[in-house]
Order: sequence, then structure tokens, then C-alpha cells
Amino acid sequence: MTLRHLITFFLGLIAGAVMAVALAFSPGEIGGVHNGAWVSNPNIGSPDANPLVRSLVARRGLLALSREEAVYFTATRDSEGHNLTERCAYEVVGAMPPTRWWSLTIYDEDSFLPRNGRNRHAVSQTTARTDASGHVIIPVGQDETGAIVTNNAGLFSLTLRLYHPDPVVLDDLDTLTFPRIDRISCEGET
Repeated sequence: MTLRHLITFFLGLIAGAVMAVALAFSPGEIGGVHNGAWVSNPNIGSPDANPLVRSLVARRGLLALSREEAVYFTATRDSEGHNLTERCAYEVVGAMPPTRWWSLTIYDEDSFLPRNGRNRHAVSQTTARTDASGHVIIPVGQDETGAIVTNNAGLFSLTLRLYHPDPVVLDDLDTLTFPRIDRISCEGET
């Protein structure tokens, strides 16, 4: 092997290592399918997942099940496109996609459950409030009315898990109706 080949080999090795670290620690999104405020990647939990998706799943700790068992959607913005922040109060409102069971969980900026002092990090179809038409109404915020409490969450994300989704969910991730994330108020607003 010539010196030129050795230099090329080591430069390639260094570039590959830098790219791997950058991908593993990037704050990137999990997805490729956008539906309102929600983002998903149909390859989460699939052997077809590319290295970037696998890296993000490993870093965020989704412990992904197969697509037939669970589909994961994440929102980092409200339905108007603003970052989700602990400074604001929100309502997650609307119909859930057809599934056997669902849950909605808050994660802080570091992808952990926020230390909110109230241990209200998630709701599910058995604990969420619904209106007469069956649409969910989930308050998200710092005050006592929040079903999900945002204290100490900073810029946060919401993860919606659909367990044993109906086949239509797997076929039409981007055309289903998902609940909106409506910003109700923010600290400092007049």
C-alpha cells in the first residue's frame, strides 16, 4: 500500500467517524412523513430503517416496536408552526387515528421526561377527556389544569404512539386526520 493510499484511507476513516458522530448527536427529526404538526418515519421499528433513522431511534430511546405493533408520531411545533415551549399553554384537540390503543407523552429538550414535580407526563385513550363526538381535548401546560404538565420541559416534544393501528394507518400516514395542537396562551402575552 502506498503512502497516498494510506492517507486516503485515514482521511476516509476520519470523515466517516465525524459523520457518524454528527448523525448520532444531531437534533434531527425522526421522519419523512408530515401530517399537520406530527412527523413520523414508517421505517421506525423496521429492518428497512437506514442508519440515520436507527441512530435517531437509539439516541432518542424510542425502543421501537414493529410497525404492526406501534406507529410513532412526534410533534415539536404547534399547528401554527411555533416551537412547543414550556412558556405556553396548549390543547391537543381532535380525532385520533383508528387504533386499538394510543398514548401521548411529553419529552424535554434532552428527550427525557421533564421533572415537573407533578408526574403528569402522559395521557392515553383511557385517561384523556373527550367531547360528545369522541374527539380528545388534552390540556398541555404549567397550570393545574394541564393533563400533561410542561414545567421544566424547555422546548419540548410530544410523542403520539398508536398501538396495533388499523391497516389504514399504515397505508396512509400522511392523509389521516390527526388532532391539532392549538396554542392557547404564552407567558408575557398581553
